[in-house]
Amino acid sequence: MATAGVVPWKENLLLQLKCRNMKQKQPFEGLIQSHSKLFENATFLKSKNVHLTLETEKLKEENLSLQIKVESGGGSGGGNAGEKNSNLEHKLYKLQEELTELHRKRSENAQQIIDLNTALQEKEKELQAKDNRLSDATATELALKNAIKNLEHTIMELEATNQMLKDEHQALQLAFTALEEKYRKAQEDNRELVERWMDAKSKDADKLNAENDYVMRKRQAKLQKDLADAARESVNIAERQSSVMGTPICFNASLPDKAVYKFDAHDGEVNAIRWSPSGTTFATGGTDRKIKLWEVIAGKCESKGFLTGSNQGITSLDFDHEGSLILGASNDFASRVWSLDDQRIRHTLTGHSGKVLAAKFLGDSSKVVSGSHDRTLKIWDLHSRACVKTIFAGSSCNDLVTLHGTNVVSGHFDKRVRFWDTRSDSSTNEILLQGRLTSLDLSPDRSSLLCSTRDDTLKVIDLRMNQVSKTLYAEDFKVGCDWARAVFSPDGSYALAGSNDGALFIWNLAKSKVEKVLKDHSHAVIACSWHPVGTYVLSGERQKKVVLWSDF
Repeated sequence: MATAGVVPWKENLLLQLKCRNMKQKQPFEGLIQSHSKLFENATFLKSKNVHLTLETEKLKEENLSLQIKVESGGGSGGGNAGEKNSNLEHKLYKLQEELTELHRKRSENAQQIIDLNTALQEKEKELQAKDNRLSDATATELALKNAIKNLEHTIMELEATNQMLKDEHQALQLAFTALEEKYRKAQEDNRELVERWMDAKSKDADKLNAENDYVMRKRQAKLQKDLADAARESVNIAERQSSVMGTPICFNASLPDKAVYKFDAHDGEVNAIRWSPSGTTFATGGTDRKIKLWEVIAGKCESKGFLTGSNQGITSLDFDHEGSLILGASNDFASRVWSLDDQRIRHTLTGHSGKVLAAKFLGDSSKVVSGSHDRTLKIWDLHSRACVKTIFAGSSCNDLVTLHGTNVVSGHFDKRVRFWDTRSDSSTNEILLQGRLTSLDLSPDRSSLLCSTRDDTLKVIDLRMNQVSKTLYAEDFKVGCDWARAVFSPDGSYALAGSNDGALFIWNLAKSKVEKVLKDHSHAVIACSWHPVGTYVLSGERQKKVVLWSDF
C-alpha cells in the first residue's frame, strides 16, 4: 500500500505518459489536421473528376446523336441544332478547362502530400529517437534504483558488522584486561622462580668449580710428569700463571687432532663462538636469538645459562677485558650488553638502520664500536647510553677489530679494509683485496691482521707495513658465507678457519701452508675460536652443532 502523500506508481506512470503524449503530439497536431484535410480534398476532387468525366462522355454521346439526327433530318431543323451544338461545345470547353484546373490542383496536392509525408517521416524518426532516449533513461533510472537498494542493503550489513565488531572489541578488551592481570601475576611468579633458580645455579656453580679444580689439579700432575714435551710444559706454566694472575698466557698452542665433544648448542645456525678472557667459559650465539654460556668440565660442555633479549639472530660476540660483560650484535639493528653475574641486559644500543654484523668493546668497558649493513660505524658511550659518533664507511661492514683506544679496523663488502681514528670522520688508510671481507682478527702481538675473504683465501696484513704479507689457501677450502669467521691461534703461529664442506683448516703461518685438516662437521662451519691457553678449539656449523677439539 502506498503511504500518505505519495502518488501510487500506476497513477504516476499514467501521468508521465499523458505528459509525454502532450509534449510529443502538440508539434504535429496542425500537420496531421492539414494532412487529413488534404486527403479529404483530394478524395472530393477525385470523385468530382469522375463525375465530370461521366458528364463529358454523356455530352459527347448526345452531340454524336444530335449530329446524326441533323444529318438525317435535313435543313429545317439545322438552325436550332447548330445553336444547340454550339452551346454544348461551349459547355464542353468549360468543362475541359475545369478538368484541366482540377488536374493541376491534383498534381499540386500530390506534391504537397509528398512533402507532408517526408516531413511526417522525419517527425516520426525524431519521435522514435526520443522514444529510444526515454527508454534508455527509464532503464538507467531502474538500474539506479536497484543500485540504491543494493547500497542501502550494504549499508545495513556494514552497520550490523560494525556493531558486531564493537561487541567483539569490547569482549576482547575485557579479555585483554584479564590476561594483563594474569601476565602480571605470571611475572611475579617468574621473578620468584628466577630467584630460586639463581640460588640453585649458585650452588651448582660452586659444585662445578670444585670439580673443575679437581680436574685441573689432575691435569697439572699429568703435565708435570711429561717433562720431555716442551709444549705441555709451556701450557702447564701458562695455566699456573692463569690461576695466579687471572689472565692466561699461551707460549705454544697445541694443535687439536680429534673431536672431544659434540653437542647441539642452538635451535638453528651457530653464528658466533668466543672464549672468555680467562678461558673458564665460552659463549655461543645463534639464529634462535639467544646467547648461551658454557663451561668445559671433564671434557664435556655443560650449560651455565643463556641470555635473552634479542629480537633476531645473534651475529657476533665480544667479552670485555675483565670477563664480566658480554657484547652481542644482532640482526634486529641493535647491539646489547649483558652482565654475566646476574645474566641480565645492561644496555641496548639502537640507532642503526640495518643489521648489526659486528660489535666490539673499544679500549675499556665503557665504550663500544659497532658496524652495520647500513654502511656506518657507530661509537657508543655506555655511561651516557648514547651514540657519540657516527662514521659513514661507504659499504656494508661485515667485521671489525679495535687496535687501541681510538683506532678501529673494519672489513667491508666492497673488498676494502679501512683504518679509522675515531676522532676523525675519514679513514686514515684503505687496503683493497680480491674478495669481499667476511671477518677480521688481530694477532696477539697486534702486528698482523687476519682477513677472511669470499675469494676462498685468508690474507695476513702486516700492520707495520700496511700491506699483505701472506696469502693462505687450500684446494678444498671454501668460505661458506659472508659472515664466516677466521682466527689466529693465541700464540700467533697458526690461522684457523672453517670451510663450506664442514672441515676445519689450520695453517702454519711460518710455512704458509696447511698444517692440519679436521673433519667432524656435516655442514658449513661458520664460526671458530681458540682457547686463550691454546688447549682447545671450538667450531660451530649451520645446523645447531658445536664441536670441542683437543689433542688429549
